Amino acid sequence: MLSPLLFDIRFPQGPLSLWVQAIWSAQIPMDQQGVTRRLVADAGSGILFNLGEPIRVDQEVWNEPVIFQSTNRQAHIIHLPTGANLVGVRFQPGMGGLLQTELAALEGNIGSWQSSEFIQSLLVQLKSILSVEERINLLDKAFDHVTSGSTYDHDPVVKAIELLQQSSRVDLLDSLPLSQRQIERQFQTRLSMSPKYFQRLRRVRAVLLALKMEENHVKLAELAVEYGFSDQAHMTRECQLIAGITPKRFMKSRLLR
Repeated sequence: MLSPLLFDIRFPQGPLSLWVQAIWSAQIPMDQQGVTRRLVADAGSGILFNLGEPIRVDQEVWNEPVIFQSTNRQAHIIHLPTGANLVGVRFQPGMGGLLQTELAALEGNIGSWQSSEFIQSLLVQLKSILSVEERINLLDKAFDHVTSGSTYDHDPVVKAIELLQQSSRVDLLDSLPLSQRQIERQFQTRLSMSPKYFQRLRRVRAVLLALKMEENHVKLAELAVEYGFSDQAHMTRECQLIAGITPKRFMKSRLLR
C-alpha cells in the first residue's frame, strides 16, 4: 500500500551543509488519511513552518505557525493529520542554537525564532508559494545567505561531532585542543548531552538506517559488531532505550507499511 504522505527532502551541499543537514517538505492531501511515524533521534534540532492543520508530537498538539524543535535526544511519535502541510529545516547537531544566537545578535531581539524578522519573512513568503520545490529552494537560498558570513570549520565541537560520527572511539577526542572537561561542558551547552550519549544516539540511528535495507534483516549479530556494540543483546537494549523500539520490531514495522 502506498503511503499518503508526500515527502520531499534536499541535503544541502557546500558551506551550508556545515549548518543544515536537510530541508524537507511533508504533506497529507485532503482526500487522504493521516499518518503516524516514528522520528528517530539524531541529536539535531530544527525549525518547522506549519502551513496546514495542527500536528501532534507524542501527546502534544503543535499548532503554532513557527516551531523550533530542540535537540532531539530520544525518539518521538509524530502524527500528521489530513491537510498537514509542513516545510522545515533540520540543523546539524549543535548548530541550530548557534544560528539562533547569531540571528538574535544581528537583529537585536530576544533570541526566539518566533521574534526573528528573518524567520517571519520566510513564513510570509512560504504561505504564498504552493510548489514544494520552490519552498525548498527558498529555504536553501535564505539559510545559505544568512550563514555565508559565518564559518565554524575549526570549531572544536564541530570537529568532535565529526569524529564521533566516524568512529565509536570516544578517546579520539583526546586529539582536540580542549580538555575532556571543556568538551563535556561544550556538548552540554550546545547539544544538551554528553559526548558519550551523543555517540550512543548516533550508533543506534545508524543501525536503524541500515535496517531499512532488507538485506540487513538476517544478520543482526553482524550489525551489532559492525556498529560497535558488544553483542546483539547490547544493540537491542540500546535501541529500545534510545529509539523506543527493538531492531526486530523496527524491521516488522517497516515490512507492514
